[in-house]
Amino acid sequence: MFGSQRSIPAGVSKRLLPALMVVFLLMPVSCAQAVQFQFPGCEICTMGSSLRVQRASDLPDLSGLAWLDGNRFLAVHDAKIDGESEKPRASLIYLPYNSQGIFWKPYVINFRGLKSNDLESAAHIPGTKDVLLVESGDNLGDPKFQKIYKARVGDNRMRIINVIPWPVPIQNVEATAVAALGDRFVFLFAERAQNLPSTDLCWAVFDPETLSFGPFRSVTFSNPDPTAFNRPLVAMNLDSRGLIYISSTFDAEAAELPNPDNGPFASSVFCIGELTDINGDPEVILFDPPLLEGTLYGFKVESIAIRESEEYGFQIFVGTDDENYGATLRLLPPPQEEWGRE
Repeated sequence: MFGSQRSIPAGVSKRLLPALMVVFLLMPVSCAQAVQFQFPGCEICTMGSSLRVQRASDLPDLSGLAWLDGNRFLAVHDAKIDGESEKPRASLIYLPYNSQGIFWKPYVINFRGLKSNDLESAAHIPGTKDVLLVESGDNLGDPKFQKIYKARVGDNRMRIINVIPWPVPIQNVEATAVAALGDRFVFLFAERAQNLPSTDLCWAVFDPETLSFGPFRSVTFSNPDPTAFNRPLVAMNLDSRGLIYISSTFDAEAAELPNPDNGPFASSVFCIGELTDINGDPEVILFDPPLLEGTLYGFKVESIAIRESEEYGFQIFVGTDDENYGATLRLLPPPQEEWGRE
């Protein structure tokens, strides 16, 4: 019982066994013999290793996500400078291959100065091993924490090779992406627009070598369902054809609910439009209405990664930041409509 093995003397009748068990269970246990876990309203006492309380998962928030290759993804985490300097900023995520679930390994990163503050998106530069790690800028306009890092990802390490300030004024950006369009690259972003009816989806030609941007243009994206979502656009990614996928979420804190880190949460993933070339210039064309790719009740989707490969075909993965519940990575069902995908 509780990891202890006690033999019953041969002269003891089997009829006394239940009584002996009750007496043993009611015996006081000293602190030296037990480990106590304190939870609001209850106390769980364990002896040895036979009864333990464990965390369900220690995976940090998946605030940004980028598919690297095979079953590997890069994730960024929204750790802050104040009080969270020791928390990981980015990790390598492995899809589960058995019932043990998701595996992850934090990167050790030299940020060339101050550590990052509130990384909320990771934008992979197509055809390279480089990823933009992007701060949200949610820091009352302090330029020290409105930066974009260019990182080179190896098998077991990540190296910051450049860092720049955000090229335009921002308030709280949780959605960025980089797409290839012909022989050029395009950088896209959108404000989270908490409790607002719409946000601006912005884009500009982007040089990944110099981290320079052309003039930004924008189009207004309306909240797909203002009765369901209070953060219209919190994640974004594009597939190889230029189709744009985003997440809209309901956040308990934005709704000013009590104990908001315990939820509730809800999210939907939409295909909202496409990036195309019109007369030599990149243009975002929005769909009306956007195509619903999936809804996740109880989860706050803050990142989207597209995996396109010969082995797996086309797949949409989402990463969550479920606050006190932790985080997880999930594969959405195949799209019901293809919007021209072949």
